[in-house]
Amino acid sequence: MLPLIAAILLCGCAAEAVFITLESRKKFLAALLFKGAASLLFVLAGGFAGQLTADVLYARLILAGLLLGAVGDICLNLRFVVTMRAKAIFLVGIAAFLLGHVAYLSALAARAPLALLYALPVAAAAAAVVIRFVLKRVEVSGAIRIFGIVYLCIVILMAACALALFALEPQNPGRALFAAGGLLFAASDVLLVLHQFGRRPYPAFRALNLSLYYLGQACIALTIALMH
Repeated sequence: MLPLIAAILLCGCAAEAVFITLESRKKFLAALLFKGAASLLFVLAGGFAGQLTADVLYARLILAGLLLGAVGDICLNLRFVVTMRAKAIFLVGIAAFLLGHVAYLSALAARAPLALLYALPVAAAAAAVVIRFVLKRVEVSGAIRIFGIVYLCIVILMAACALALFALEPQNPGRALFAAGGLLFAASDVLLVLHQFGRRPYPAFRALNLSLYYLGQACIALTIALMH
């Protein structure tokens, strides 16, 4: 089953690469189709991985996070096709990602409640540094600013919790993958904010943001099969 899951994720990486290329050429409808396909593939990989674990709660929470990530993916790219509702669609997409992170955080806390306790002070310190860094480089105000701060805090807490879980049992491959996935996701989201709202353009950040994001989701999907 693991070779099949790996093959699905490799196909997803290929679809993501095509999506990045199409988006850079402003072929937004075709890009949306490939983005949807790439997202559905990491959800499919998570579904197959669920057959290899006895921890049904963990598998369901991670699969819920993957599904919400797919919804977020589609919304964040649908805004380029349905331009009249771009802002609303963007906010729905970010809300879906936020709920996805909550699902991931719940899965981690269910595995080891102490990891969440250990992660809180680390996450608070990291969030303060990252948010200060980001706010100096973006132009955003009102509800989006507040929502963005909350979002980054949750993302950083999720990554810190994944690292704490790994530190408690570093020989566990599932925990190692989640730590990697959490860090990739957090880095991807910081790049997304800088690209979307930066005071100056960061053209290279878009492709990097998308690449790190997909690798992060792939790592997290694999944890369903490898977490023990």
